Formats: sequence, C-alpha cells, structure tokens
Amino acid sequence: MQKNQNAALAVFVGAVVFLALEVMVYYGLVTWLVPTDPEVEEQGGSIVRNWNKVMTFILVYMGVVVGALLLASSQVPRSYRRHVLFWFYLSLPTLLLLLVLAFS
Repeated sequence: MQKNQNAALAVFVGAVVFLALEVMVYYGLVTWLVPTDPEVEEQGGSIVRNWNKVMTFILVYMGVVVGALLLASSQVPRSYRRHVLFWFYLSLPTLLLLLVLAFS
C-alpha cells in the first residue's frame, strides 16, 4: 500500500513541476520572441513569417526540457526515473501545442 501512495505522490509532484516548467518556459519565450518590430513585419519575404522565431522557440524549449530531464533524473531515485521519462515524453507533443498558441 505504501508503494502505491508513493507512486501517486510522485505522479502528483511530477505533474505540478511539469506544469510549472511549461508555464514558465512558455511565458518566457513568448515575451522574448513573439513581439516583433513593425518594419520587419512589413518586409515579409519568407515562406514562414516567423521562421527564425519558431526555430529559436523549438531549440530553447528543447534545451530547457532536456536540461530539466538531466537534472531531474540525476536527483530522483532510480525507481522514479520512469516518471521523469513520462513527463519528458509528454513535453514533446506539448511543444506543438505551445507553438500553435504562441504563433497563431
């Protein structure tokens, strides 16, 4: 019974940390990348309007997520590393959602 309670607590703590990290990264990147100079917007000329911003968003996001994965997996006991990997794999489709929210 104790093991089930520990696993439930680990999932809850992981969810809270995951959501906090996602919100911080999203708002940090949106305030840093999304505002543009009106002159740059008028020039256009590229297939994807915000191509550089999208690529920077993806690279910085993945850097933060992989760094958090490495830090978390080195701090938690071995039995909870599968939870860390679950949150890492969940962050990959979340990236697509954040891109749509940020650049739409």
